[in-house]
Amino acid sequence: MKHLEWPDAELTPMQAEVLVVGGGVAGCLAAIHARDAGADVLVADKARFLERAGSVAGGVDQFMTPLNAGEEWDTAQHLMSFVPKLTDGLSDLAVAERAVHELPRVFERLVDIGIDFTDPTTGKYFRTRAFGLPGEYHLNFDGSKFKHRLGRYTIGHGARFLPRTMITDLVTDRTGERVAGAVGFNCRTGERYLIRAKTVVVSTGDINRISRNISGMPFDSWHFPYNTGDGHAMAFRRGAELVNMELVEATLTPLGFSTQGTNSYAGQGAYFINRHGERFMFKYDPRGEKARRTILVNAVIEEVLAGNDPLYVDLRHLPEETLDNFVRTLGVDRYTLPGYFRQRGIDIRKQPLPIGLSEMSIRRGGSYFRGSGLVVDTSGESNITGLFAAGDCSMVSGGISAAAAMGAIAGRGAVERLIATDDVEMDRTSVGDAVARMEQPLLTESGENWEDFENRIRHIVTDYVGMRRTDKGMRRGLSLLRALAEVEPKLKADSFHALMRTLESKNIRLAAEIMTEAALHRTESRSGAAHRRVDHPETDDAAWRKAIVLRRDPQGDIEFDYLIEDRPAPRARSVAS
Repeated sequence: MKHLEWPDAELTPMQAEVLVVGGGVAGCLAAIHARDAGADVLVADKARFLERAGSVAGGVDQFMTPLNAGEEWDTAQHLMSFVPKLTDGLSDLAVAERAVHELPRVFERLVDIGIDFTDPTTGKYFRTRAFGLPGEYHLNFDGSKFKHRLGRYTIGHGARFLPRTMITDLVTDRTGERVAGAVGFNCRTGERYLIRAKTVVVSTGDINRISRNISGMPFDSWHFPYNTGDGHAMAFRRGAELVNMELVEATLTPLGFSTQGTNSYAGQGAYFINRHGERFMFKYDPRGEKARRTILVNAVIEEVLAGNDPLYVDLRHLPEETLDNFVRTLGVDRYTLPGYFRQRGIDIRKQPLPIGLSEMSIRRGGSYFRGSGLVVDTSGESNITGLFAAGDCSMVSGGISAAAAMGAIAGRGAVERLIATDDVEMDRTSVGDAVARMEQPLLTESGENWEDFENRIRHIVTDYVGMRRTDKGMRRGLSLLRALAEVEPKLKADSFHALMRTLESKNIRLAAEIMTEAALHRTESRSGAAHRRVDHPETDDAAWRKAIVLRRDPQGDIEFDYLIEDRPAPRARSVAS
């Protein structure tokens, strides 16, 4: 078969002071705050419109922040006092504190942009307590237009947008210690880009499509299925440090439909019951249904293993006004969810909702203010000078709230780095390697397609590195994942869209290998279902109350370091002004 040809022989040159890779909530807030200082900002995303880019493009119904409204718990200081317990020793508390104190500030900015967080029936904030937090920090709101307004504002504020573009690799200077830009392509037209940038913010979200899910359809996922670890992978290949990559996250979903909603159930007072009608959560945590998500997931797994399934969410006891609010906001996170309820004949006022578990994603292990991603300092900068990270691909994560906070921090940090940075020259070898990697699947005339390759990854991860782990199983999984790496040069793509999917699948495989390496290294269980070792069932604080940091050495092997919560991450290498 004749391979598909690029539309132009040369790469299209582009330039920006700040390149933002990923146009979700974190990316938009980074762009907005960099534009506040007058920086030339370019946002690149695989989506056609910035308004529809990122995990909450279809809507969101929660924002978490203290509001300083008078209650003792309603301050950033009080919330921060709880963070060490919440993060279980797996966070940089200096960075977490910066994010916590940024929350009220970025909330006010979002209000100024035009986001309405109030309950339309009362004109007040509808606040709930959930996921183990020490106060009613979650605001329930109709965020069906949240991302639309945020994207429109970002462009109106002066950021440029490069649509339908997959950034495939970062480019560095000759030292390999300073970012100099990136390469990418348009997944419809095939136009290739060489983007010069003094600073780069990666905000590409978490890592999905990595395990089998409840419906058997990989794009029917709880989290955004187009977040495939692109930022993690491109940064890791250039020497960036990653942390907490062994931590996985799942959630409770309606049976047969992988979607959001757990926080709305728990926050509004639902009961989780087993087939005996027993409220089972108090067997696993004194907070019951308001425990952390990872504990909820672990409890569901234990109930199934004990033969107590099927399991249900029961809302029948709730006041009528609470049920009205639940029904009214049911389709905000996933607009097809009301249709699912209708097709299944479920009336939450009359019957409990059957539930199961979603697929896994690599994403902070169900706890706010820690993350599975790039190690960054208090300005959002990684160990590679000029490379910043925000949102679910950074070390401090927490839904759209922490994404917004860390995005704002990274945007301001990128501007500070700009002031201290002279022009950066791209290393030609770095550019050549990145372009060759991007082009290779189109030049392969026969070989495996991305769908089959990716399905093999999901089967390996689910069977050997899933929600219950053993040394023997993970070593087998690691061997199989490394064998798949040998298949990568044989992957073929017959369209520019298929090229995007093929490169995504390679990133997923790399992320799965890194996850398995880290999970093998942590010889304990920690944070409920986030990392559960059957052969090491106990939590060992003496040895393991620390985060595992991974980096690639010059030979391409993975080496380990540790981040201890009272020892902040070092700042990136200084740059002479």
